[in-house]
Amino acid sequence: MSRKYSQELLNKIIERQEIVNIKGAAVLVKNIPDNDEKGIMDPRYYSDMKKPIALMKFIPKRLFKMDTSPKSIARLRKMFGGIKSIPIVTKKIDIIHDTVKAADGYKIPIRIYKSETVKENAPILYYIHGGGFFGGSTDVVEELVKLIVEKTDILAVSVDYRLGPENPYPAGHEDCYSVLKWIYGKAESLGGNINNIFVAGDSAGGNLTQYCTTKDMEQGLNMVKGQLLLYPTLNMANVEDEFFKWSKDEYEIAPKHKTGIEMMLGMFEGLSAGLGQILGTTDSKNEYLSPYIRDPKGLPPTFITVGEHDFLKVECLAYAAKLTKAGVETKTVLYKGLGHAYGDNVGVYPQSEDCAMEMGNFILKYSR
Repeated sequence: MSRKYSQELLNKIIERQEIVNIKGAAVLVKNIPDNDEKGIMDPRYYSDMKKPIALMKFIPKRLFKMDTSPKSIARLRKMFGGIKSIPIVTKKIDIIHDTVKAADGYKIPIRIYKSETVKENAPILYYIHGGGFFGGSTDVVEELVKLIVEKTDILAVSVDYRLGPENPYPAGHEDCYSVLKWIYGKAESLGGNINNIFVAGDSAGGNLTQYCTTKDMEQGLNMVKGQLLLYPTLNMANVEDEFFKWSKDEYEIAPKHKTGIEMMLGMFEGLSAGLGQILGTTDSKNEYLSPYIRDPKGLPPTFITVGEHDFLKVECLAYAAKLTKAGVETKTVLYKGLGHAYGDNVGVYPQSEDCAMEMGNFILKYSR
């Protein structure tokens, strides 16, 4: 299936990008490729969101709050588990299904991706999907992972960790870390470079990614060469400091899209507030669930990307500033006109493909 956009739009994203200083961090701003209006939704994103926004107008605000009942979780999983990407990868990529044994004996499903032209002693991307800790799957992010593999000829592994609320914290987090250790132990037999393992994840997967990196640092194993955080959940406790204080004033919103953008911000605010319920914990202020509060000094090179109208934008840009101040090598990419989860829209939004290229370039840059 062909892309829903032209190569020209993809090129224009690069032509129109600019570097802006935000709270002391250099941020690569990717402007909308075919529109100069400030604070609007990207035309392709707006086209996809028109119907959901129209429906949200009739939903009582109380229903925007997290409901962990089986019926509600099933409904949300259906929404979060939908595949939005379209296949655009043309290179042959073998996908091997395997399992990794968790500490309690549970067999964690994983997928290994290897292109027909894979590099010798290749860097390894370990990808952890998002979905609010209760949804999502490797299927949702598979096109993103395949696209990165196609463009770089590296190896990749993705994981289907256990989800809440059926599996309370720290089950899913420990699953992800168990797979990282498995990758480290199997790197050479997979054809990969044990010294070039990069962990990545989107949204809740970004939180799980940072957990893996944090545990690796604590245990002094030095398994993680770099981490890539896509619109990550970093500050579940909403701890305020010199860089972070959530406010609607942090958003540039065009009047014509004001209603829709504010509705989406409100919906994600409600879902974010219920993550502790999903994880079965009241301790969201620990340094694993809210890694934002941890001293970031010593973290490996970090890639952060977020959309202009994402509820998590404020904490993501604050984290980039905090990492920069601590001397962590940080690459931050802000996509104008987008909201959350654009990594799930490969082949649909040109920004999704651009993001895959930025991720691949980051991995290749720091592979030695």
